Amino acid sequence: MTTKDKVLATVENPALIQPNNFLFKSLSDFSYNISFGCIHACSPCFVPEVSMIKQEPHLESIPGLIPAEWVAKRLEGRHWADEDWGKYVLLRTWDEEKFRKSLRSAQRAKDAGKLSPDGHGAIMFCTTTDPYQTLVVPGNPEMTKLLAARRKGLVRRALTLILNESDLNVRILTRSPLAVEDFDIYKEFGPRLLFGMSIPTLDPQLSSIYEPHAPRPAAKLRILHRAVKEGIPIYVALAPTYPEQGEAELRETIQAIMALNPYTIFHEPINTRAENVARIEKQAKALGLEINSGVFKTKERWREYAFQQLSLVEKICDDLNVPEGVLHLWPDEDLGSEAGFIKMKKMQAEREHGGGAFTRALKEEAESLWKSQWQPWLQYWHNPSERISAWPTPAPSRREPELSGILPSEVAFD
Repeated sequence: MTTKDKVLATVENPALIQPNNFLFKSLSDFSYNISFGCIHACSPCFVPEVSMIKQEPHLESIPGLIPAEWVAKRLEGRHWADEDWGKYVLLRTWDEEKFRKSLRSAQRAKDAGKLSPDGHGAIMFCTTTDPYQTLVVPGNPEMTKLLAARRKGLVRRALTLILNESDLNVRILTRSPLAVEDFDIYKEFGPRLLFGMSIPTLDPQLSSIYEPHAPRPAAKLRILHRAVKEGIPIYVALAPTYPEQGEAELRETIQAIMALNPYTIFHEPINTRAENVARIEKQAKALGLEINSGVFKTKERWREYAFQQLSLVEKICDDLNVPEGVLHLWPDEDLGSEAGFIKMKKMQAEREHGGGAFTRALKEEAESLWKSQWQPWLQYWHNPSERISAWPTPAPSRREPELSGILPSEVAFD
């Protein structure tokens, strides 16, 4: 169904369990994606570049699916999959026989010991979209109801088969309170399932810039709180955090997350991908808000921002006595370049002292700092045999979360 500014439809492409290609994440071995596109429109999202742009020609070949003006963009050398991210959700179809075949294949890979050391034998719902989206076709309640039923069926039937016909684990990642509709089946999985939400910030204004159509932070916290009360193991993705977040805001967010006693807090800053910075700036401008997008203008400035935020979150977690192993950082692969690190230090020296300030001595100091501190730190976080995220044990022994007196009043639980 093509509306004035959105494309919401079903395409003949079955939703299957597939090996994923995560680097350094320790999230899962497999992915299960119910759609092309995502209505939440998170502006920093990496999916348009790594996944959706490749799908443009195929989707354009389906008669009447992609608007002509979108197709024209690609013919001009632009990418509608990127520029119009958040304006399309194309639900995949359900094929039970093919799904079961993909499930058996994943189980065989686990039984044969062919999985990564850090994937937990888990299937992730979802890696390129959100499994719980509100799909509304204005003026067409019947189509809205049909899309909702199809979306729900794609998730629930897959969960049921994984539960009953395999011993694979499941990791849920969402931004939506609609996840509560499946809490009953989550509980049947016991320690085989981890439920998580992305909460980069508690600030609703920042949220309106960076994840404009996703539920606000308070709603996410309420659903996590309910999951904890119902005995569902949780984790949180503090990702991606934004350049506007200082120490006080990050500390408040981490305190609110830790009040829920998550198994893991995953963290990364924004990584520049395709047109995501342009999407961020466009959304901020539409809202009349100022943002610090200057940190994305050069590779050196982005590296500085990324290293600073990763270090700051690590420091805050140390200050708050976050238990060992709960914080799991995702430093981007590009940060592993020694040459890039040296260029960043050169930029910092010239900014502080003027042109020509990066002397041979300062260069040697930067090289020493890289080899003694940052390279070993990155090698740890980039080694899948060392930095393995937590997973519930069959009989988890967990402290009860202390939920009072932690959260700011604007996100207090109902």
